[in-house]
Amino acid sequence: MSNEKNFKTFSEFKYEKIVALFVHLLTGFGALAGFFALISVMNNNQSNAFLWLGLAFLIDSVDGTLARKFNVKKNFPNIDGKMLDSIIDFFNYVIVPAITIYWFKLVPDNFLILIPSILILVSIYSYVNLNVMTSDNYYNGFPAIWNVVVLYFYIFGSSQFSNLIILILLIILKFSPLKCIHPLRVKKLRIISIFFTIVWFTTSALLILSMQTKINPIYELSFMFAWVTSNFYFIAVSLYKSLINKNF
Repeated sequence: MSNEKNFKTFSEFKYEKIVALFVHLLTGFGALAGFFALISVMNNNQSNAFLWLGLAFLIDSVDGTLARKFNVKKNFPNIDGKMLDSIIDFFNYVIVPAITIYWFKLVPDNFLILIPSILILVSIYSYVNLNVMTSDNYYNGFPAIWNVVVLYFYIFGSSQFSNLIILILLIILKFSPLKCIHPLRVKKLRIISIFFTIVWFTTSALLILSMQTKINPIYELSFMFAWVTSNFYFIAVSLYKSLINKNF
């Protein structure tokens, strides 16, 4: 009976160890997705680049939850999962978008080096700042999600000058009292936030794909309406937290 119990305990430990390893590998695939996104940029294929960045975003959205569920830290105590996640996020959320801005000339020529350089420098501050998150898991200032910003430039087809003004404004907002909601970590409205995150992610992918192929304009309009609605939700909650009810 004792041997059977020991075997069961060993089997459960081995299973947990294997699953924990796969969680680390999943996180690592986020870097691979970013690499393919960068290749797509250099091949002048913006839509594929955003699809790969979308996959990286999806991985980043679930790997933390899986890591906690399967006790990754306990099973691999010598691997710093948080450090791994931060390195990959910096590459996908900052470096690839900065190169995208430069490569596709999303800002006027005189700013092609300056703006991506500033984005990288201010984003370094975000990643080393211990107070980047509030106690209730809102971002202090505009978060370093430049992959999302350049996606908006792509979907709206905005001009170089408009992009420049928006980027300068967002850089300033990084150091402002603005509180931006983290859709998966803020406990209040979490179910609604997750719902709108799924809507945003799905419609973003559909809009990118619809720009590659001809589809019924009614469908494209529906995707855009759902996408704009999800964006409005996150903006409204963040502004309410920042300007009206700081205890929200």
